[in-house]
Amino acid sequence: MFDALVLFGLLSFPQIWLAVPLALAFSFCYAASRAEEPKIIVAKALRVAFWLFFFLILVGAILYFAV
Repeated sequence: MFDALVLFGLLSFPQIWLAVPLALAFSFCYAASRAEEPKIIVAKALRVAFWLFFFLILVGAILYFAV
């Protein structure tokens, strides 16, 4: 039922790649508002970015398979 070509076709839309810099900018702004040291900011930003991408992919998969 799941086809890798369909997933590759979904990732070929240019608009979906705009979510990457937006999510990274959001995660760095969020982390910078919580910490002051650069090491801590980067660590928190990467953690927030990981969870943000995880939930975006999860919601996208749920919507893909539900429709």
